[in-house]
Amino acid sequence: MTTASGSRPARRKWLALALAASLAAIIAVVAVLPGLALGSDQARTLVIERLEQLTGRHVSVDGRIDFSILPRARLSLEHVRLGSTNGIDIDRLVANFSLLDVFAGKGEISRLVLVRPEWQSAPPIDDAVAAAAKANAASGLMATGTGEGLMTGLHRLMSRLQGVRAIEIRDGLFRPSEPGFEGSRGISNANVTIKQSTSGDSLSLSGSFVWNGQPTTVDLGIDSSKPLRDGGSGNVDLSLDSPALTASFKGTAEFDRLRDAQGKLSIAGPSFTRGIEWLFSPDLRVPEIGAVALSGDLMLRGKNAELRNANLSIAGSQGHGAMEARIDDGIPVVGGTLAFDSLNITPVARSIAPFPRNAFDFERPLDVDFAKAMRMEIRLSASDLQLGTVPFKDVAAVISADGGIAKLEVGDATIFGGRGQATLTVDGRPATPGVEGWFSASNIDMGHLFTGLSIKSIGMSGTSSITAKLSAPAKNWRTILAGLKISAKLATTNGTLSGFDPRVFARPGARPLAAGSGDGMIPFSVLNATVDLQGSTLTFQPITIRNDAGSLSASGDYHARTNTIDLNGNFVAAAPATASADPATPAIPQKTIAFDMKGNWPNPSVTTKAASPI
Repeated sequence: MTTASGSRPARRKWLALALAASLAAIIAVVAVLPGLALGSDQARTLVIERLEQLTGRHVSVDGRIDFSILPRARLSLEHVRLGSTNGIDIDRLVANFSLLDVFAGKGEISRLVLVRPEWQSAPPIDDAVAAAAKANAASGLMATGTGEGLMTGLHRLMSRLQGVRAIEIRDGLFRPSEPGFEGSRGISNANVTIKQSTSGDSLSLSGSFVWNGQPTTVDLGIDSSKPLRDGGSGNVDLSLDSPALTASFKGTAEFDRLRDAQGKLSIAGPSFTRGIEWLFSPDLRVPEIGAVALSGDLMLRGKNAELRNANLSIAGSQGHGAMEARIDDGIPVVGGTLAFDSLNITPVARSIAPFPRNAFDFERPLDVDFAKAMRMEIRLSASDLQLGTVPFKDVAAVISADGGIAKLEVGDATIFGGRGQATLTVDGRPATPGVEGWFSASNIDMGHLFTGLSIKSIGMSGTSSITAKLSAPAKNWRTILAGLKISAKLATTNGTLSGFDPRVFARPGARPLAAGSGDGMIPFSVLNATVDLQGSTLTFQPITIRNDAGSLSASGDYHARTNTIDLNGNFVAAAPATASADPATPAIPQKTIAFDMKGNWPNPSVTTKAASPI
């Protein structure tokens, strides 16, 4: 009983002290902050002045203002606008204050929350600027200075974040109207938090947003040995993740410029086309070459970037070397040197000009816009290179693009046992793009060529020299097939023909061409051919085959539309050897047999005329 009765005065004493402390706190708040009553003009002025200092823009408030101290000190502003022209509209802005600062009368903001901030910059007024913006957007060019503007804005923000420990953006929208940003491009649904350490020597940015229709998460960490606003260098750790592209960077950067950096860079995406569209423009048509990955040591100096010890995975092939890039007048400029042990460019060729699978595919435009959207010169080498069923070895080539013209130049390559060079140029500038090229090879092993091209109906061996030129409109497959022009020359020596006997043209009478098929081999000393293709018509200039039995020559046309062939020529038998050396003995005259070959391929009719002496 004594203990219980003794505890009651103690409890009353603590209760009295608590009430006195609470009363003192209330009196202190009223005494220290007479101007910070709910919705006071002084609180509003403090926040507006701080916002103008942070953003460098005029701040206006058109909505309700609420101020409270408990449970935390904060000011809520509705319908806030930062700036006048190209300003930022904020549905609701909440500024949190440190309660200790409030009691001290400082009114410093510790945290800012921006609910549904929206920035949609005004379109250009000048007609020339508007026309340039439209042209750039149509060609898929990058918005000039966009990346630089974001970096500059982040640097300004860091230099002005004095006292503000965190900025939170909820459901933000950023949609500029610069070239390449028309339509739905830009950032939306942004939920990002920016935090700064008390000493100002570290900053983090993390959250998510939607960029060009793809949800994206970002995590950025920056720290230095001194306050970031003082410049200098420090550590940067960045990761970006979206369905179209993932990227990471870990290294150092100069904070006063934020454009000088060095460190490890890694970029990867499941689709080359989706990655480019996500980065630049959804309207840009680029070849689909599948998954891509790029990593290496980044050296960034202003607008120039170098990637040393670069590793590139493209179309399933792995390359190593060095690359460089910059932005010149809003256009990406890419260069470099890459070496591949094995390179398969078949997916690239098929993506630029996919073979039509139905009648509608003949009208599908070919993807040649990439030649307008960038400037590029990449030197590559490959121990083994595959194009369709054609294998190349020891390839040295240059891939370039500039001003709407893309070019592939093969300076040297081993092909079917010989050496070859080639150039292929795509000109995307006209309304109807065009393609032209040439090919030259020597010492080609025809046996390897026929095997490599899977030609089985006829066999051929020997050593050949081949030259060819081609040109065609390249708007779609219909224009290619209608306007394709190829001129090729073949010169083969000391070879054989198998599966076909040219003596079918030497016997008088009429018979199907199949009568000349067989399992034997016919040797020849010379086989020369000149072939011209225009549209669907293949024209054979004199084709000549010589061996010990004689000489065969022919010329004519093959029409692919009707699958018919019309050739005419002659076979001149070699003069037989005579046993007599007497000059008085008359020589046996050579005989010639004229022939015509007409009908549907592959088994037209061959008609020969009676032999006549030459």
